[in-house]
Amino acid sequence: MEKSNGKVSLLISVKQGEPTLVCPAEDTEKGLYFLSNLDQNIAVIVRTIYCFKSDEKGNGNAAQVIKDALRKVLSHYYPLAGRLTISSEGKLIVDCTGEGAVFVEAEANCKMEEIGDITKPDPESLGKLVYDIPGAKSILEMPLLVAQ
Repeated sequence: MEKSNGKVSLLISVKQGEPTLVCPAEDTEKGLYFLSNLDQNIAVIVRTIYCFKSDEKGNGNAAQVIKDALRKVLSHYYPLAGRLTISSEGKLIVDCTGEGAVFVEAEANCKMEEIGDITKPDPESLGKLVYDIPGAKSILEMPLLVAQ
């Protein structure tokens, strides 16, 4: 732990695996999915962290369980397996390609309890828990869903 500006900060180290594409479990609708005017005005990447406690049973292959669940979910929420593009009118739209979501298996050097209150985040530490697409310069170069 390190102290900066009077706050205690956890030095988190995250070991990331290779990113893989997780495609929907079933064939999905193809085509364009038009976004609302609100979606057009607020086109930002939202980086979120979700923490779930485990009962310690069956954690041996948690990454595979998550990938399998993601495949099933993407069959129903198929636009998230597509990519953003620009329409002929210059508006953002989702091209429902079924390419899939990016999944990265990762392991941190700490326990959830050590992270502390994530409602008052330390961007430097918690940012390591979110995967960034290397080389992506705009929202159009990123998958709609990335999970680490």
